[in-house]
Amino acid sequence: MSLFKSPVVINYKNIKDPRKLPGFIKKSFCMSVDGGDVWFEHLDGIYEYETLVVEKLISDYETFRYPSMPSLIAVNLYETMITDNIIDNIAEKLTGKKHFTRVVFVGADKISRHCIRRSLSKRNSTFALAFIDDFQKAKEWLVSENI
Repeated sequence: MSLFKSPVVINYKNIKDPRKLPGFIKKSFCMSVDGGDVWFEHLDGIYEYETLVVEKLISDYETFRYPSMPSLIAVNLYETMITDNIIDNIAEKLTGKKHFTRVVFVGADKISRHCIRRSLSKRNSTFALAFIDDFQKAKEWLVSENI
């Protein structure tokens, strides 16, 4: 008997319309956390559908790019295959005109973390960056300096 949970196995051949995946339908949102406002970018649960991840990111960017939106952002990537194209799109949005102060990635594997750091470094990002697998700890890290 294993101490670890078995990974969820998705039979991608049975998915007839990936736009109906819960991860694609799930809305990203702004929420107050311990006195700080945080934007939660939900790119999780979209599996290998790279074009849908990019489409959702671009759509959400139209909302979170405004100065009135929080400068703290949590990017949830659980159960999504992270590709170079997705990383480049995320880096482009996070280093554009909008100034972010802290960004945390949740659910990125070791290789993706390295690639995200490299991509953000090439774009001269100025925000504090973290990779935390526990969503609650990620929220706490985001607001820890802003209370």
